[in-house]
Amino acid sequence: MNTDKTSHKSRHTKTALYVARVAAMAAMLTAFKFALSFIPNVEVVTLLILVYGSAMGIAYALPATLIFCSIEVAIYGAGSWVLLYFIYWPLLALLSSLLLRGRRLWLAIILGVIGSVLFGVLSACCDTLFCVTNLAPAHIGKYWVAYYLRGLYFDLSHVISSAVTVSVLYVPLVGVLKKIAPVGTEIGKRGMRRHQWEEYERETHYSIQDDEF
Repeated sequence: MNTDKTSHKSRHTKTALYVARVAAMAAMLTAFKFALSFIPNVEVVTLLILVYGSAMGIAYALPATLIFCSIEVAIYGAGSWVLLYFIYWPLLALLSSLLLRGRRLWLAIILGVIGSVLFGVLSACCDTLFCVTNLAPAHIGKYWVAYYLRGLYFDLSHVISSAVTVSVLYVPLVGVLKKIAPVGTEIGKRGMRRHQWEEYERETHYSIQDDEF
């Protein structure tokens, strides 16, 4: 009976910690985006999502990103950018969780740069979609090109800022976040990264040995 109660309490504790971590991660995305909002197209959301995906995995990065997108809609209201946010940021979280392993800085920089370029392209596409009803089909392509070229300067600043922030801050932030990342708890062996599971097995093995002695 005591074992069942302890197990039940442990599950509730793990769930509470999981919710708290995801909420804190989403809050950081919102807070840092707002803090840098006075600088056009300079942001650290890309950096943070790459760090989340690498250090915490998809089980944390994706829900935190979706909560962030929902908070942005609640704050700023609906617009063409909503579609962009709910496509781009979750996609970045997914890719970073699948492709980044530990502190692969070069791959993180590539994802950050390509992602920033894609952000500009998707932004122009989403805005164009909202204007389709007012444009003749033959003019849609011309409108997209004109819209994209008009914002090319801002897109370039976005790409450069992402490259710089990821290059400088990615490795130290991953190192910090991995110290608080859960190992072998919520998502199980199948959903864990290989090095995390090996670390968990080592810790369990040592714990058993200590108990025996």
